[in-house]
Order: sequence, then structure tokens, then C-alpha cells
Amino acid sequence: MTTYGDFPGVQVTTAGGGITAVAIGDEENLVIFGEAQYARSGQFTDTLSADTADGLESSLNASIQTPEQINARSEADTLFGDGSELANAMKEALANGANIDYLYGVAVERYLQQDVESSQTGTLSNTPIYEDTDEIVWTDDSTELTVEFTYDGEPTTPTDADTVYLNPLTGQYAADTSPSVDFEVDYRSLDYKSAFEDSAVQNTVIENETGIFVALSDSDAVSSDLETEVSNMRQDYKLVNALNGAEPNDVEEVLDESEQRVRFDARYDTVGYSSANQSIDADYYFKLAPVRKDGIKDTVLGGVGGLFAGNPINDPIYNDALNGYESLEQTFSKSDADNMREEHIIPIRQAGSIRVKDNLSTSTETDWERDFWRRRITDRVILIANTVGNDIIGRINDEQTRNSAERQIEAEIRSLVDDRLLRSNADGENWFVDVYESSTEADQVNIDIGFTPYGVVKRIDATVTINT
Repeated sequence: MTTYGDFPGVQVTTAGGGITAVAIGDEENLVIFGEAQYARSGQFTDTLSADTADGLESSLNASIQTPEQINARSEADTLFGDGSELANAMKEALANGANIDYLYGVAVERYLQQDVESSQTGTLSNTPIYEDTDEIVWTDDSTELTVEFTYDGEPTTPTDADTVYLNPLTGQYAADTSPSVDFEVDYRSLDYKSAFEDSAVQNTVIENETGIFVALSDSDAVSSDLETEVSNMRQDYKLVNALNGAEPNDVEEVLDESEQRVRFDARYDTVGYSSANQSIDADYYFKLAPVRKDGIKDTVLGGVGGLFAGNPINDPIYNDALNGYESLEQTFSKSDADNMREEHIIPIRQAGSIRVKDNLSTSTETDWERDFWRRRITDRVILIANTVGNDIIGRINDEQTRNSAERQIEAEIRSLVDDRLLRSNADGENWFVDVYESSTEADQVNIDIGFTPYGVVKRIDATVTINT
């Protein structure tokens, strides 16, 4: 059960039951958070201190942590930098259905950090870490150590001398030996949290609107911060749905021609992956895997955001192809996809084209199927109830007022039936609207709405008969 709003005002409670629910509009605001091109402030010197912000390249027209719109695809490059993660993601969103009039990009802040660590293993203070080993200086006294990124949770102890394994998503590290004095670590981190909290960002979606927030990250820490802000926005009837990548839990060595390790690639052990690997349990939050492009840290999440925001409400997202991508870092088999789906992660499969193979949220509730199709429809009904409720606040609480509200809601529900989103009452009661005076509060009107959405074809059971 989820409650939106509070008194005085309109309060809407949603719950599962004999008649279940879902919904949203054709055009949705899409806000994408990610990395731009930054002006490198250098490593620590006498004049630099911790928490020094790099800022954007001086030639760019965007501002850090500010929602920016574009009038053409090329403007993404002039705002955020040609070839940057965020510029590419905005163009990929447009290629997959996003409406340019409702598309925003937000460059997250990048900070220079310094930690002092006294143990062979530990966790750096600020995550996610900017994934470029050239931007990390790890020293033990006067010796500079080699840093390699790994993604399988807490890193194992390296066997190579003067080496540190670092998980950039969690900040966990393991060195080959304990420090002779202390480890001094200069690195860069990305501040997604402040971008999510920014008031201008949150006002890209106003009351009684819907939207999609996409973080171009597969960090659980990032998703936790995003879920917190989206949850707060939804209480104000800013009905945002959120998505990002599921955090990897495995790695694969990439070797050169001499059989020397080049890097560790992020991977998913789909058999060992469980809901405990991701911390979000919400029917408005959607996580996907794998999301990284082959050989680089950039993701396909921009295109996924365009697909989610651009699809009409009566066109379910299931088995939809993503445009503009060549290959993923990991190829899921059908059993891999099934394993991840069971853990409330949406699998992305590459078999010729790259396809989004489900639309389930991270919610573990079972009273109704918490997928994006039903979430959109439910959100639409919530907004109908809120809008009509606001219309009658301040009126006389009599039968005329209540009947007017009931007729208005019924008309909106019938339009959803006509759009083939909800089942009609022609074959039994599949939806109802009751507006009535509270039996305990003379100044309160109660609105009860029930509805049953159509399902989405997800399974085919075919029978082939031979030699009849």
C-alpha cells in the first residue's frame, strides 16, 4: 500500500486487491544524469585542497548540476562535450523515441579527493569513483602503486607487487601488502546525489506531471540516492519513475596478445546474483543489466531512457530493440536473462539486435505485477484522482458536488478503457468509481477507484500436431 499527498489537501492511497491497477501520458519528461567533459584541476598541490571541483571545460555552454535542454542533437556536444558520456546519451535517447522538447541533461559535479588509508584493505570515502586509472595517484610513502579496477564486490588480494585492486563503484580496495606508512590516494569522484537534490532539477517535473530520471551509472550508491529523491517527489504528485544499471558482481580478465592483463571488465554472475545485490525495492524504480557498451564504461542507459519516456502509454515495453548500439560488454543467454529477471532486474539481451527483455520494477510485492506498463497506468489514475480532488476542495460537501466528481473521474476512466489500457465492464465489473461523504468527517470526501488493466503478451504456449 502506498499513500500520496496528505491533509489538508488530497490524499491518494493505492493498494492491491481483487481489482488491480496501472498508467501515464504519451510524452514524458526525461532527465539524464551523467558525466560531461571536465576541466582537469590537477592532482593535489600546495594550492589544491580536498573537495576541489573540476568544473566543465571552459568552451562548453552548460552549467554543472543544472538541467539543460537542446534544440538539436549537435547542441548536446556544445553543452556537454563532443564524445562525452552525457552528450552521447542524450543523442541516443532521441534515437530511441525521446521527445526533444521534454529532454534534459544534467552534468554531475566531479571532485578531486584525497584519502589517507592505513590498512591493506578498506573503503575510500567518496563513490562512485571516476573510472580512469590515469586520474588516480596511489602512493605508499614515495612508491606509486599500480591501480586496477575490479567489479566483483570486495576485491581479492592482488598477486602482483605494488598493485591495488579498486572497485570504483563501492570504493572497496585491496593492496598486495599493508602500507609501510600510510597509503595516500588522490582520486576523482562523481557527485550524483547533489544533482538529484537540486531544486531546478526536481522542478523539471511539476505537480500532476510524469517523468523518467535516468542515472548513467551502475552503482548501487547512486541508485539509493536517486530512489530517495524520487520517492520524495512522488509524494508531491511529481510522478517520476527512475532507472539505472544494476551493480555488477563479477569480472572477466581482458588479455593482450602477450597474454598480459589489460583490464578487468565488469560482469554479472547471474547464478549468484540475488536481490541482496541491489538495495532498491520500489515499484517506480527499474534496474537493468548488462548496461555497459563493449570495452568501455559508457552505457546504453540513454537509449533505454528514450525508450521508456518515448513509448506511448498504450505501447508496452517488452522485447523492444534499442537503436544505435553495436554490442554489450556481456552477452546474456536465455538462462542468464531468466535468472536476473527472477531477481527483479530487467535483462538486456544481444542476439543480433540489442533488446530490452522485460519491464519489471525492483519491487518484490506480489499483489499485482509491478511492471512499467501497470506503473504508468496507475500513475495516470493517481493524477486523475488528485486533479478531480483538487477541483472540489472548497466546494459544498453535498450530493451535487460528489456526483460531479464521480462523473468526471468516470469519464477519464472510460477514456483509458477506449485506449485499450483498462478492461471494460462489458464482461463484468473491471472498474468502478465511488465518491461519497466520510462517515466520520463532515469536511471529507472519499474517492474509491478500482480498475483492471490488460496484460501484456509475455509467454507463448504453442502446440504443433503432426500426421493428423
